[in-house]
Amino acid sequence: MFSYFVTRAEHRAIIEFIGRALEGDQPPMDVEADAIIRALFKRNPDAAYRVTMMAMALSALPEAVQPARRHHHKGWLAALFERREADRPRREPAIS
Repeated sequence: MFSYFVTRAEHRAIIEFIGRALEGDQPPMDVEADAIIRALFKRNPDAAYRVTMMAMALSALPEAVQPARRHHHKGWLAALFERREADRPRREPAIS
């Protein structure tokens, strides 16, 4: 079986990732969705770790391959990606 240990730098990255997810104005929480998530996490003790790692991996993907955003039905996920993009510094193309 494959074993992977998280480095101290990765520990810090996890703390920063969760911190970014919790900072600033947050949309109201959907109580029913929260209850579902809490119940699933309670039944699956590894879920918080695995979901966090998956979310971090997805957030590191280049924008071209991130999940498509649908503007006609803005849900929590679309709002999360929009907020993250708004916080990201814009890179100006280099002029040679």
